[in-house]
Amino acid sequence: MDEIKLTGMLGAAAKVIELAIAEDIGPGDATSLATLEADTMVQGRIVAKTSGVVAGLPVARAVFRQVDPAIQFVSLAEDGQEVIPGELVATVSGSAQSILAAERIALNFLQRMSGIATLTRQFVDAACTTKATILDTRKTVPGHRLLDKHAVRMGGGENHRASLFDMIMIKDNHVDASGGIVAAVKRAREMFPDLPVEVEVRDLEELRQALDIQPPLDRILLDNMDLSTLREAVGLGAGKVPLEASGGVTLARVEQIASTGVDLISVGALTHSPPALDISMKTSPPDPTRTTAALQCRATRAKSQLGKRVVILGHHYQRDEVIRLADVLGDSLQLARHAAGTDAEFIVFCGVHFMAEVAAVLARPGQHVLIPDPTAGCFLADTATQAAVEQAWQVLAEITGDRAAGITPVTYVNSSAGLKAFCARHGGTVCTSSNATRVIAWALEQRPKLFFFPDQHLGRNTARRMGIAPQEMVVWDPFLPPPADVLRQARVILWPGACNVHQRFRPEHVHQIRRKHPHIQVIVHPECPMEVVDLADLSGSTSAIIEQIAKAPAGSRWAVGTETRLVRRLQSEHPDRLVLPLAPVPPYCRTMSQVTLANLVSTLEGLAEGELCNEVRVDADTAHWAQIALERMLAL
Repeated sequence: MDEIKLTGMLGAAAKVIELAIAEDIGPGDATSLATLEADTMVQGRIVAKTSGVVAGLPVARAVFRQVDPAIQFVSLAEDGQEVIPGELVATVSGSAQSILAAERIALNFLQRMSGIATLTRQFVDAACTTKATILDTRKTVPGHRLLDKHAVRMGGGENHRASLFDMIMIKDNHVDASGGIVAAVKRAREMFPDLPVEVEVRDLEELRQALDIQPPLDRILLDNMDLSTLREAVGLGAGKVPLEASGGVTLARVEQIASTGVDLISVGALTHSPPALDISMKTSPPDPTRTTAALQCRATRAKSQLGKRVVILGHHYQRDEVIRLADVLGDSLQLARHAAGTDAEFIVFCGVHFMAEVAAVLARPGQHVLIPDPTAGCFLADTATQAAVEQAWQVLAEITGDRAAGITPVTYVNSSAGLKAFCARHGGTVCTSSNATRVIAWALEQRPKLFFFPDQHLGRNTARRMGIAPQEMVVWDPFLPPPADVLRQARVILWPGACNVHQRFRPEHVHQIRRKHPHIQVIVHPECPMEVVDLADLSGSTSAIIEQIAKAPAGSRWAVGTETRLVRRLQSEHPDRLVLPLAPVPPYCRTMSQVTLANLVSTLEGLAEGELCNEVRVDADTAHWAQIALERMLAL
């Protein structure tokens, strides 16, 4: 987290907190003063009641401490982290009178800021497969601007101008009142030569005027344009001046707006109408049977009862308390191989659904694969549906003539069993981030073209490393497919999918970390955008990142661009090395977080009692073809 921005935000919060305390507590909390003894001490548990992104924990801490400096506030999550229902976010301990007086004020800040962060994350994820950055606006609660904008950053968005004095933004009213765009820009630059200048345009003619201004503007705002006009605008201005779309942006439309190629999308709704995230505080002690220690004991007891009948597979992005119970820890390839070779009757997969599907496909007769939370999906996998890929394949067949002879389909392992089966039926296979180079080389030996899905970044980064030029690659756009001649000339056709964790790393993060730590080495996952991979010192799979940090000399410095739980674990495992998250707001994988110690215990105890909970099954035909695809990969 950017310490300078955090300090500024807390400085602004102090004034608002003071007003809130005067408004809500005034001379004292009459109820608590009347009903509680002055020396009564309690512990409060702040718990998320719905899924969302937490923001405002430093503000909540400041509220409690301003009411009573003796209150102890312990954060168990960090701003920017996604939480699930029932997750303990923080604890407070101290005087019951003080804690209950401060409770509502702290929760008001925390719920609103977390609501902003959660809504922002939804917009960021909706535009994840494009290059567009989500921005906020000045439509904030008066006095709360720095708090609202902090929450937007925690949700993965970026801040537009903070106030009227830090950027020139020439809108329609300024243009009309000053005699036109050129005149308005001239006057603005003469009066404030050091401020960046953005101009709002209402049509393509005004855009042309804005593009002709020299030196170039810092940004052009495309106001309330329809999708076709936005595409034309991008055609005129792409690469010349950053283009920002604004007006009528909703969650339902933002993906299509982003797919036009604009660089930025500003969304007033992020701060003017976010629903609060449901977060509560209880002072009652936790259920002793549900504490971490108790759940660990229950899990250990169930594992002991099951013995060698069960094996627990854990992906590196899982929660630490889940990892501690795993028999095998690995990334997708390692776990797939272990699943294929285990003799256990029950395979409990602590990961996401597609991983458990792979294990189910490779399992031998009599083996059962279970997942503690069957709804734990994968954002990246969900960007490519069976229907959408088959529709694209049909278009490619019509354009290239003979698809069976011309194109090899390859799916990243982060995909459904159905898409793996699709690849096998059409002569293709599967890859992981560890073996993508080997698989893509094989695919291009089979046929002259490659259709790679769902992760465009892994496909692009791998192909470029193999010497395939960017102009030989094209991204399939489901909203507006590439022209036929472009598809015919391309060697690599990329699906537009992306991981909503790795997509959030940006070139500016690399520049920022190197300014702060001049001798640091940057290592990133190949699911990161090409611009980030190009700036990094190294890129590699999850296992490759772990191995690189493990063999690095003491005293070395690393900034790691991958899921935050793994980065935090590397920090604790290698205290003689500096290991930092690459981004100032470290991204967590929400769906990996859905496997918890509690639902893992439920799965194990169910097995011990003879109950198959959340078994993962794949129909026989799909499993047959998916296994062929996986076996082709494992044979390479």
